[in-house]
Amino acid sequence: MLQDRHLIPLKPALYNDFACPECGALRPEGVKVMVLGKQTAAEYKCRECGLDLVRDLPAGFTVDLPIAWRLSDKKPYHPANGIAEDWAAYPDYQVPSTERYNGRRKVFKEYKRIVILNTIDHLYGHVLLKLFNAQHYLDEHPDIGLVVIVPKMFEWLVPDGVAESWVFDIKLKEAWGWNAGIDNFVHEQWHRYDEIYLAPGYSHPEFSKIDIERFSRVKPMELDEYLTAPPHITFVARRDRLWYSSPFTKFVHRALKKVGLFADIAVWWQDRLVANAISEVRGQIPEATFTVVGLAKPGGMPAGVEDLRTMRMSLETELAWCHAYAKSQVAVGVHGSNMILPTAHAAGCVEILPYDRYGNIVQDISVRYDDRMQLFLYRFTDEFATSTSIARHVISMFKDYGIYRLDNRVNIF
Repeated sequence: MLQDRHLIPLKPALYNDFACPECGALRPEGVKVMVLGKQTAAEYKCRECGLDLVRDLPAGFTVDLPIAWRLSDKKPYHPANGIAEDWAAYPDYQVPSTERYNGRRKVFKEYKRIVILNTIDHLYGHVLLKLFNAQHYLDEHPDIGLVVIVPKMFEWLVPDGVAESWVFDIKLKEAWGWNAGIDNFVHEQWHRYDEIYLAPGYSHPEFSKIDIERFSRVKPMELDEYLTAPPHITFVARRDRLWYSSPFTKFVHRALKKVGLFADIAVWWQDRLVANAISEVRGQIPEATFTVVGLAKPGGMPAGVEDLRTMRMSLETELAWCHAYAKSQVAVGVHGSNMILPTAHAAGCVEILPYDRYGNIVQDISVRYDDRMQLFLYRFTDEFATSTSIARHVISMFKDYGIYRLDNRVNIF
């Protein structure tokens, strides 16, 4: 089998490059792979002490902190470098689910050697980030068929060139649990292949190397269009990722929400902030046009604003939003996975970053540049930014772009 850190061996030899957590003996015997939904693990047996254990495979968010546990009683063994997530102890993992979620195998080209990319996760952004790993295997390993395990709601983003997609009609929240039905489906395919690898599915791929058009089939805005395309700004305004004007309004909303009063008042406040920012940008850039997207009810925007918000997602809506991002020099929104696709298609962004997300800065941003243009085109504001401060950033990103680009992209060695 190939020796490549980005290819985890599953068949004919199962990855076992670790020591038994009980006795320290190297390379326990691999028994079987376990694809349980979000978790991809494997069962092992120590050749020295006989311990039967399950251990995370180094994929997804367990690359650096894999948990192992004793099969007989689920006693956890944490890695030496920290405390891992003891998912086997969670209530949702106590009783295996046999639900198969209408699993379907779609074959585009037959291969005997495959690499499996499991994108199932309980968080929207995590699915996207894992899926973007597909480009590496399509480009770097064209002789190995790429098989993508994907939730149905993300199937539209699977790029051309994959060998197969295994599609499950699974909701995000259902990915969290012992999905024995998915595991059974996967093992029913096992005999078809001579050689199988697992893709690590890195959680934060290098975005400057990713061609988003291969996933969305929508061409993003390129920097050579920045000043020639009509100025357009897209606001991402979700009802569950709110922009607050002050600590007081945030406190009041949360207090009212607890007692069931005025649940939508913060959405109304957010709409006012967005509308005011649009008006201020229009004051300086009269020709600018605007789109508002997000999981929320439409309405409350100034005249002429394209309001594409909805509470019911569809493929048509996903594509309409992507086309709006792709004609935008700037996307504006609150930190979250809702910013991954906007920043993958728009030229830049202004992000409102809550205090409790400082440790996650940029993780939701598809940084498309590897030079100083990063600093100009990806801007972060205070959690309680005013409409005026947001508008100032947006206006600067248009009015100062030409000189900044000359100084930092053209007039250099």
